[in-house]
Amino acid sequence: FVGERCFFTFVPECAEEDAPLVFDIHGFSYCPYYSTIYTGWIEKANENCFVLVLPLGVTDPEIADETCWGFPGGLKDDNVEADSCCCRKNNEPVVTDDEAFLRQVAAVTTQELPIKTSNKVTIDTKRIYMAGHSNGCIASISMAAMHSDLVAAVGCHSGTAIVPFPESYSPTPMFLIRGKNDKVVDYNGGFFFGALQVHGLVSDANGCTVSNQEYLLGDDNNVTEYTSSSCTNNASVVLYAIDGVGHFPYVDAYAEGFNEEGNLPTKVDTTQLAWDFMKSNSLEDAPELIVYGAGETGGGSSEDAGTVIGSLEKSYSGTLNVSFACLLVAAMFTTNLFS
Repeated sequence: FVGERCFFTFVPECAEEDAPLVFDIHGFSYCPYYSTIYTGWIEKANENCFVLVLPLGVTDPEIADETCWGFPGGLKDDNVEADSCCCRKNNEPVVTDDEAFLRQVAAVTTQELPIKTSNKVTIDTKRIYMAGHSNGCIASISMAAMHSDLVAAVGCHSGTAIVPFPESYSPTPMFLIRGKNDKVVDYNGGFFFGALQVHGLVSDANGCTVSNQEYLLGDDNNVTEYTSSSCTNNASVVLYAIDGVGHFPYVDAYAEGFNEEGNLPTKVDTTQLAWDFMKSNSLEDAPELIVYGAGETGGGSSEDAGTVIGSLEKSYSGTLNVSFACLLVAAMFTTNLFS
């Protein structure tokens, strides 16, 4: 990719050698700091001792009008072809070099983390996982399709599939969490492929031959769980669809002000479910990860804005304005949190 891009690294105090690496990829117009408010991945890193990276999407106004991740479309189903998503400039779609950037984040983190932690913490490159919300979930699924040699599993929220699965694709396990009342990335489809359609497309790509549907009644939320199994590489595909929930199917979202009118709060810890699914999967072979310098083939430079050691404290009250939260990234992460 061209130029410099930014990402943040969170290392819990309990992380050790051969720690898993999880990406939490933010949604459209959001930023890493804002994601920490509601996704719960910082808390899961502290509880489960994995390293978390929070990359920042395209912010250059010359490229796109909003902070975004831009991946090519082209996935087909019933003669319908998915559009590219989700960067736009003057209302025209823009495909960026985000897939190269995200791979470079994995390479830089793997190389630099042992140096920054005096070899206390290293990354098990067979256990690199993609999580994210909305546009970030689209990025996660796209990375699995385009870089299946890198991604051990996907566990993401409120996204869809847009990138074709190439011949080189190695089936990748995916856990896809959706609110049935989601109208942003519409659960039933429309501009995007619907949730059941995506589950079927990924299941076909993974060579799954057995399907199961289970309706789970609970005191918290009612859920329909669609599971495809007996897949190539044991790469099962799960759609976890929650009744009455909208675009933010996270347990912390409602309390943090994401109370979408007419929708129920999510009371199931879906981030924990995503982690439980992903952690049971690993690659057979470690990926080749090369750190490129500016001007070299394969990318520009990925700038790690710093490494947080220990717990991250939320320092806000009430509902935080999106733009203000993103402006706080430099102040909060770089000045107050990074050593």
